[in-house]
Amino acid sequence: MALSCIVPSATTLAHGREASVGLVAFDPSDRDHFLLRGTWAFLTTHDDGASFRWTCADAAGFDRFTEDPAVMIGSDARVLVGTFDGLRRSNDVACEYVDAVGDVGTSYIIDLQPDTMDPRVVWAVRTPGDAPNTLLRSEDDGATFAVAHEFEFGILLDRVRVAPSDPRTVYVSGAAPRRGDTPRRAMVLASFDGAETFTTAEIPLLDGERSVHVLAVDPANPRRALFRMTRTVTDTVPERLLLTEDGGSTYGTVLEMREIVGLTFSHDGERVWAGSWDGGLARSDDAGATWTLIDPTLRVRCLAERSGVSGGRELFVCVDELTEPYAVARSYDDGHTLEEVWGFHDISNDLGCSGCTAVGAICPTDWADVLYDIASLGAIDAGPSPDPLDVGPPTQCEGGTTFDAAFPDAAVVSTTPPASCACSVGPSQPRPISSVAWLALLAALARRRLRRS
Repeated sequence: MALSCIVPSATTLAHGREASVGLVAFDPSDRDHFLLRGTWAFLTTHDDGASFRWTCADAAGFDRFTEDPAVMIGSDARVLVGTFDGLRRSNDVACEYVDAVGDVGTSYIIDLQPDTMDPRVVWAVRTPGDAPNTLLRSEDDGATFAVAHEFEFGILLDRVRVAPSDPRTVYVSGAAPRRGDTPRRAMVLASFDGAETFTTAEIPLLDGERSVHVLAVDPANPRRALFRMTRTVTDTVPERLLLTEDGGSTYGTVLEMREIVGLTFSHDGERVWAGSWDGGLARSDDAGATWTLIDPTLRVRCLAERSGVSGGRELFVCVDELTEPYAVARSYDDGHTLEEVWGFHDISNDLGCSGCTAVGAICPTDWADVLYDIASLGAIDAGPSPDPLDVGPPTQCEGGTTFDAAFPDAAVVSTTPPASCACSVGPSQPRPISSVAWLALLAALARRRLRRS
């Protein structure tokens, strides 16, 4: 009963959440290939952002009403998705998604992290809710996983980060909920031997703080890392950004901003950027010790950086489409100027998958809802359209042809809800959640901002 009051039901909500992009995932083997995680779908490019195709949440295996899943691309081009129900793994063209092998395919995977020294290695945090949290490690791009470390029961982990210059340095973070007279505690656990042993540091919580998230490790110094002290979505007090320079033994506050939803080091460790959901893009030129506010009003949704084609720095910024003319941009001058990568006005019904695949078969039924949600925000133009549920069968089921449903593109979108959307999500339904997954979900909802990860 309590859960039914917390989680929006698929039978009572007509559409998804406010549309936004909250993550950029790069392919370590192909710089032209990267993925944007939206609240409603994935957007994938194979030409460095010149064009994108979309994959609906239902086909990828996550719930668009409650989840902002951890996502990464392996060295084999397969997409890994951490969901409440377990890890989902795509085929090499991302037209099919299946449950990962073993327990990792059925337990809540709250975070994923690639190993930059070996692109085939993947780290994952499993938080089942009714059992100890575990850190998992894969050496085959997520095809199989082994337990790297099991933690004390009662510690709920949220994040894992591996030092880019030393994969034996691993940080995990989370919180131990209040129990009896023991108050809630924020925990950072650091390993310097490849996750065989961990040292634990407790971060004292200020009034209103909920947990600690490890955000990034300096690519040039494995003992230097940055951490976010999280607060609830409705809290108006700025969050603290903490810096450690000794592997987690001591911490100091270096920045305060409302909802620090984006942070990234440059690949060379010379710059760090932090962004606020409520407005503010800041940069540090001394590895996080001091900060300069570049733009005090930019409403950031995510940050990611990689080496540019000519060796410079290439910063990707997800922003609020309602206040900016695009949803994702990139900068070649350390964040001073932004160039559009993708905006909701670019949305098109291109799946890039055959109608015989899961993506090609499932996603067309979601297209009308996607357009309605985006049009209702004013992000795209609206106009008359044909019946949005008149999909019809695919005309062919051969070899990777693009399957375009019989819906209009963004220029002609009805703002009248599709007929099947009254008090439902339409034809496609989310996967059923097991009883163990419900426990994990309940625990996760108590500590994770599902809408703003």
